[in-house]
Amino acid sequence: MNAKKLLTAGGVEDVTDALIAYAIVEAGSHDEAVRIFSGRPHLRLFAGNSTAVLECPAPPS
Repeated sequence: MNAKKLLTAGGVEDVTDALIAYAIVEAGSHDEAVRIFSGRPHLRLFAGNSTAVLECPAPPS
């Protein structure tokens, strides 16, 4: 796994997960973003492959 750190108000700790990449897309809704990624071929390459679709809210003004 890749080296990762989780930063919280309580300190820093090592974390492990299977996340290896990210992509930023602009979509009209969260559901639309899910549809954009739902047909990607990598989902079928290996058992257990997945994509997490996370909403990134606009920064506070």
